Amino acid sequence: MISMKRKLIIVLAAVALTTAANLVAAENLRLNSHLDYSSDSQDGPLITGDHIEDGAVRGKPNYVFMFGEG
Repeated sequence: MISMKRKLIIVLAAVALTTAANLVAAENLRLNSHLDYSSDSQDGPLITGDHIEDGAVRGKPNYVFMFGEG
């Protein structure tokens, strides 16, 4: 018989895998090379890339995760 704790872990793992499969991410992200840090001017978007608009949902928070490998 499976314990309640083990059932909970299995359900949470299934939910995490299902959610991860439905996530949409932008690709080829680039920082704007024309940013001028010495002034308070509008220099365009800070970050550009492919598929930027695909994952955005109006009225809900949109998160950006950045990491580096080296």
